[in-house]
Amino acid sequence: MSAIGGELDQLTALKSTFDRQTANVAELVSAVDGQLGSTYWVGPASERFRGLWTSEFKRNLANLQSALTEAGVEVARRRDALIQAGS
Repeated sequence: MSAIGGELDQLTALKSTFDRQTANVAELVSAVDGQLGSTYWVGPASERFRGLWTSEFKRNLANLQSALTEAGVEVARRRDALIQAGS
C-alpha cells in the first residue's frame, strides 16, 4: 500500500513555485518572440534558430507550461483533500 500525505505549507509553496515558473516560461517565450520579430538577422544561423524556435523550442516550452500548470492544479487538489481529511 502506498502512503499518501504531505506537509500543507510545503504543498502551498510548491503550488506557488509551479505558478511562478509557468509565468516565467510565458515571459521567456514572449521575450524571445518579440526580440526575434524586431531583430534584423539573416543567414543560415538565423534560419536554423528560427526554424528550431518555431518547430521545437516553443512547443517544448508550451509543454513545460502545461505540465507546470497541471502539476500546480494537482498539488492544490491534494492539499485541499488533506485539509478535508483532517477536518
